[in-house]
Amino acid sequence: MIAPWNLRNFLIRHPPPATIRLTTTEGEQENIKPGKRSRVKIAETIVALAPDLVECLDNEGCVLRAMRLDSGDPVRSGVAPSLPAEIGGDPQAAMLSHFANLVHRAYEHATDIAFGKLIELVERMDARTDSIEQRLERTEAQWRREARERIDDLYDVAADAAERAAAGEPKDQILNSLLQGAMAGQQAKVAAAAKAKANGNGKGS
Repeated sequence: MIAPWNLRNFLIRHPPPATIRLTTTEGEQENIKPGKRSRVKIAETIVALAPDLVECLDNEGCVLRAMRLDSGDPVRSGVAPSLPAEIGGDPQAAMLSHFANLVHRAYEHATDIAFGKLIELVERMDARTDSIEQRLERTEAQWRREARERIDDLYDVAADAAERAAAGEPKDQILNSLLQGAMAGQQAKVAAAAKAKANGNGKGS
């Protein structure tokens, strides 16, 4: 069975799949929508399901690439290099070559692990950045909505003041009335916001 890390390398190749189709040895199929999920987590899930065939599909359902999980893991250093004939009978050369091969394999394994952790970190940072951008977009939309509501209120106040002035009402009386109305409206908005926040906290507890 292939390791999750090697399957993850298969999944991130370009072009990226829109759908991942899993087929068991009995012919049953299951589709996975990768979206923005971590490819490492998807690979671990696929390995746990142990399908026979993994296919990457595009938006139209065409196969981009496929892999059978029983093919095993590709091993870059599966066979140690043989010694040249000139030093083949030297035990010290054989010992040094064996030691170098062990060190090479150790570094190769450590590099794969470190790179995998780095990929997981980058994916988490991307997910966090997307979450922050979505919150900023919602905050900006709310601010624009509130700004538009305040502008509309000011237009209504100006129109009301113009009508009352045209009717001959004293300016001082108009000004006091407008100030009282504005303060009352602001207090009502603050109270409504506080009530909505309290109700939200109550639901979340």
